[in-house]
Amino acid sequence: MKTLTRISTLLLAAGALAWMAPSYADQLADIKAKGVLVCGVMPNVEPMGYMDMSKGVVVGYDVDFCRAVATSLGVKLELKVVSSEARIPELLEKRVDILAAILGYTPARAEQIDYSQAYFASNQILAVKKGSPLKVRDDVAGKRVSTMKGSSNLVLMHREIPTAKMVSYDDAPSAFISMAQGKVDAFVLSEVMLRRFAAKLGDGNSIEILKPAVGVEYWGLGVRKGEPQFLAAVNDALSHLETTGDAQKIFDTWLGPNTLYKMTRDFRVSPIQP
Repeated sequence: MKTLTRISTLLLAAGALAWMAPSYADQLADIKAKGVLVCGVMPNVEPMGYMDMSKGVVVGYDVDFCRAVATSLGVKLELKVVSSEARIPELLEKRVDILAAILGYTPARAEQIDYSQAYFASNQILAVKKGSPLKVRDDVAGKRVSTMKGSSNLVLMHREIPTAKMVSYDDAPSAFISMAQGKVDAFVLSEVMLRRFAAKLGDGNSIEILKPAVGVEYWGLGVRKGEPQFLAAVNDALSHLETTGDAQKIFDTWLGPNTLYKMTRDFRVSPIQP
């Protein structure tokens, strides 16, 4: 009888410990169980993520990388449009599983989320109207410079040219127009977007690039912290895209020599170095 009582006591204690022990979710298992990867993407930054009106869906460089990750996981892709300012909250509040949303690495963001390997390296460049008295990058010290709200360019500019007076706008076109209208002295953005604006300008308008670049911004896919298996699976998918040459194909499709941007890929999928 004493033996049975002792066994019962041990079982009850074990049950209590099991109940008290923290339970850890496995996002990778959950995604595979539901068969869908929900990816947060930007809808208004061509060619990274934008609405194709003829198809009624968001397409672009970021979308193709998220689709490749979903394929690697063996699940369907579901896209959810996010804004620049709401990207990280949408992830943290579990409304999306992953972000492919022009998410440049910053230490502050890395405190909130985990980054995958870098799938894009973006040169960040200053531009001015043709004929501007500003001729080189550091000439913008003490001047008004426009950019997008929530952009990691704010961090880069504070580090490289701390006296520049940053003016943030809701989107890249608004930030560019403010420069074109003389409301600010310069405009800072990724090389991709600046090339697009330059290509779209009419004969009566043009811009000049101030050298050197402000810096290089490494973009990663964003995932929630505490999900090592999911992060490893995402990184495995990205590494596979590099090995097979599919990462280069995605780049060429959206940014390569036969596109509006005529860019050359000078980076590889690799870990982000803080």
